[in-house]
Amino acid sequence: MTSAPPAGRTAGTAQPPVAFATESALAWQRVVSRSFVPLMVDDLSDGHFAGTIRGRVIDDVFFSRLAVTPHEVHRTPALIEASERLFYKITLMIDGAGELVQDGRTALMSPGSISVYDTARPYDLRFAGDIDAVVIMFPRDLIDPSPDHVRAITAISLGREESLTRLVAPLLTEISTDFASVEGPAAARVVRTTIDLISALLSTAALARAVESGSPGHLPLMLRIREYIGENLRNSDLNPDAIARAVYISTRHLHEVFHEQGTTVSAWIREQRIEAIRRDLADPMHAHRAIADVAASWGYPDASHFSRTFRKQVGVSPSAFRRAAQ
Repeated sequence: MTSAPPAGRTAGTAQPPVAFATESALAWQRVVSRSFVPLMVDDLSDGHFAGTIRGRVIDDVFFSRLAVTPHEVHRTPALIEASERLFYKITLMIDGAGELVQDGRTALMSPGSISVYDTARPYDLRFAGDIDAVVIMFPRDLIDPSPDHVRAITAISLGREESLTRLVAPLLTEISTDFASVEGPAAARVVRTTIDLISALLSTAALARAVESGSPGHLPLMLRIREYIGENLRNSDLNPDAIARAVYISTRHLHEVFHEQGTTVSAWIREQRIEAIRRDLADPMHAHRAIADVAASWGYPDASHFSRTFRKQVGVSPSAFRRAAQ
């Protein structure tokens, strides 16, 4: 294994599987910094360091499998300032044990457990022995829980006793066993299913954490609202009044809930629709459909309005995005 994982990621594409192996902690620091985000690595192996990483980027999600001797990883404020993009990372321990420290908490990472951490804030990882782990990194806006809700569950071990962990762990393990098998039109669907399951796992964990602390706040309500929006995203008549009626609150209260999350109802609906359209435009199974038809199926009957909205959110026109993705 000689080629390093890619430094860049392109939404809507599946890049070839990559692999890298080294016996140098410094080389390992370079490759994990290029593959994930800038990091510092300290060797704890008494001069016998060895690390391998296999990975693949599909639709802006980086799937990887790491086997490494004892070491520490540090994400410092200075490294965060040097980062262009911010992500969430999920680690599933296959073999070995470790500790994850973030936001004043320490998670004990053991085989079968899943932990989440946010690259927007400092964190430390310590592995006193050899490990085998699956690490997934993805943009923060791909999942439903808000950054504040995710902050409540960073550095918490989600073990096998969690029903959703028992669903997510086998899927991540299977994908990491043979990255090349995730190919063709099915690749985008596999990624979407994986992210949806991770989103459900983190939402459930955040809600449980809020209830345990005795201050669930608006989290249960927000999850109901987002579920309703997701189920009705294709309806072009979806609006704040209809949403408020469906979840039995006033429209004013609905706006307040979204304001607390730093966004608006309309912005959330728009972002979710554009993301759904991006997935369809990148999916070869929808290559035969006109762009206007795809947009209309997700609540954008006005092609001109859709094109302007898509370009503003994604940065390119719908047609240019489709060409690049396929």
